[in-house]
Formats: sequence, C-alpha cells, structure tokens
Amino acid sequence: MTDSEGITLELNAKQIGLISLAIGLVLGGFGGFAAGTVTVSNQVQQVSADQTGQNQDSNSANADSNSEDSGTELVSLEGIDLEGEPSIGESDAPIKVVEYNEFGCPFCAEWNGFDASARTPIDKMDIAGSLKKQYIDTGEVELISKDYPVPGLHPNGPEAHKAANCVYEHEQSSYFDFHDQLFERRDSWMQSGDGNMEETFRNISNDLGLDTETVMQCYENSDNAEADEDKNNALQNLGRFGTPTFFVGNTEKGFVKITGAQPLSRFEQAFETIRNE
Repeated sequence: MTDSEGITLELNAKQIGLISLAIGLVLGGFGGFAAGTVTVSNQVQQVSADQTGQNQDSNSANADSNSEDSGTELVSLEGIDLEGEPSIGESDAPIKVVEYNEFGCPFCAEWNGFDASARTPIDKMDIAGSLKKQYIDTGEVELISKDYPVPGLHPNGPEAHKAANCVYEHEQSSYFDFHDQLFERRDSWMQSGDGNMEETFRNISNDLGLDTETVMQCYENSDNAEADEDKNNALQNLGRFGTPTFFVGNTEKGFVKITGAQPLSRFEQAFETIRNE
C-alpha cells in the first residue's frame, strides 16, 4: 500500500462518518428546529420538493419536481380567472398571492398551520398566519385560493373542494373558516366512506353555524365544475405542478412561481422582485 492510498482511505472514512452523522440527524427527526431559521428553511425546501413529486396524479409526471424556483423569472397568468374567487385581503392590493390548494394534501394543511405530517415542523412556522398579519391585513397583499384536486392521490379530495365551493356560493364570508376546518378534520373525511364523509362536511357546517341544509343540498347536486375548471385552466395555461403552488405578483408585472410549503421569507423575496420590476 502506498502513502497516497492511505490518504485516500482516510478521506473516505471521514466522508463515511459525515454521511452517517447526517443520516442519524435525519432519522432523529427535526430536533434542530429551534436552532435557527436557516435549518428550518432547508428542511422545508427539501420536504416541499419531495411532496411536489408525491402529489402527481396517475396521469401526470412533473418534469421538474425537485427544482427550486429562482424567484426572478416572471410568468403570466393569462387565461387564469382571478375574479370571483375565494380571497382574503383588499381586492386592490398591489400584490396577489394565488394559491393552488388541494384539501387532501398534507403540505397544504401544514402551510396553513395545521399539523398533518409528523415528519415536518412546517405548521409550527405559522406561514399563512404570518402572511395574513404582516401583509394581507396591512393591505399590501391579497390571497386568492384556487382548486387543484388530485383524486389519484386523495380520492375524497374533490368532494372536499365541492363542499367548500358550495359554502362559498351560499355562505361566502365563511369560506375560509370551512377551508380551515377541512384541514383540521382531514383524517375524518379523507379515510371515511361516502356517508361518513358527508357527515363530516355537515358537522363542520353545523359547528360554524351555517345554513347546513342549503349547503348540503348544493353539495349533493353539484357536478364540481368550479374545481374542475380551476385545475383544467391551470393545466392548460401553466402546466402540471404539485400542491401547494403559489403565484406571487400582479397581472401588470407578472408572477413569481413558488413551489411547495415555503417559509414566509421565500414570499418576501418574491414581493421584492415584483416591487423592483
């Protein structure tokens, strides 16, 4: 054995040690969550990249599921209707955040602050809550919600979108309360049969004090055209993507695409891009 061979073996051993340490940290969970925002951000980005691939239905294949958005390239939402959609914030806000949501998606729930995956601390970051408090309530941002059901992955998901859209049609001001409860009680309606699923929707409506009979009659008669239209228009004009996916900007300047349950700082970068255009 030569000296150079010995050096090579020593380096490989160090590399193996580092790899073993990294694997140990991953298997140990996200114990370092409180250690710093950089660590959390990196974890969120990796989880978001993973879920982008997981949220493909049986007829789709995301060609760029593991890429990170640059935050600089602007895309057009021409062909996407942003009027008459569920929204929070002022309609004349200079920046729009268009969220493509899937009620069965655990990362959509996590981004909205609901614990849906033991693997990640995203819900603890309260991203949606911080966005509302710091930017929506101040009039700078309007959040617009669009449907993107993935029945191949979450068979009952389209039913949740149908129920939510009936709430929007008849009890518009309560849409986001119902939206939040769908995430809160997702285990109930996702894993139940048709009868129990409808019972969950009915119970949510009752608990919120809505006109439940009107909402459920709408649900029973609905062909889910709103959710289908949202998704089909997205596929036609924007291509396939995972959930959640966000488009940040306005029709005059364009939109920055953000893929996955990214932290607030990622949205703030997009805000700066739009402001500087």
